[in-house]
Amino acid sequence: MEEQLILQERVGRVARLTLNNPGKRNAMTYALVNALISSLREVDGRNTTGTEAEPEVRAVVIAGSGDSFSAGGDLKEFADELKLAAFQHWQAADPWIELFRLIPAMRVPVIAAVQGFALAGGCGLVALCDLAIAADDAQMGTSEINIGLFPMIVFPALRRAVGERNALEMALTGRRFKAEEALRMGLVNRVVPRAELPDAAMALATDLAQKAPSAITMGKRLFYATADMGYDEALEYARSIRVAYMLGDDVAEGVNAFLGKRKPNWG
Repeated sequence: MEEQLILQERVGRVARLTLNNPGKRNAMTYALVNALISSLREVDGRNTTGTEAEPEVRAVVIAGSGDSFSAGGDLKEFADELKLAAFQHWQAADPWIELFRLIPAMRVPVIAAVQGFALAGGCGLVALCDLAIAADDAQMGTSEINIGLFPMIVFPALRRAVGERNALEMALTGRRFKAEEALRMGLVNRVVPRAELPDAAMALATDLAQKAPSAITMGKRLFYATADMGYDEALEYARSIRVAYMLGDDVAEGVNAFLGKRKPNWG
């Protein structure tokens, strides 16, 4: 029986996706990346199929099984890739490009729960997620430069997460750093003791899952769409999506619930 590379668990409106190749420290093989894409698309698509027994997913946690989040790419797989022709190299990046487009475009927030090593592509996945919580034993870094590579695909997400100079230093030196430094750089949002990591990530996801769904979705859209806009252009974009939001049901429910001194029912 083939091993499941992504384990799925549902807790209320939260989906927990666990990278499940602990023997290789959850290496980001093509098979694992494709399985993660499939799982993310599945849980994000439940906006119309949710039932009372299985409500729609409104937040996602990505975790790693075993002692690490992900130690990065599989070098044996990469060695085989070196034999490819130019166009095949172009195509080989397709799953990574799809993943790095998918998470920002998802309607729900995605949280990384990081323990042990998060290196190379694993570190890139941390940067890609909307939010991240790290265990105090976590070690991160973009180590590709040490085997003659620059972290091409992960670099745009890394740059957005930690800023220009931090991203460039990480990419050029390949050094590893601990969770507290990742926190200072902005790569993670908080650091907790290792034993508390699963509960802390789930608590954050559960809190987000209780917010107005359209506010979360449109807030994500605003965040990513305006990242490279000029100030005035970003303001006009914010104005345009505010119109769509104000015509929706969630804001009316929120205001009416507040005035009626009751909890909002987001459905």
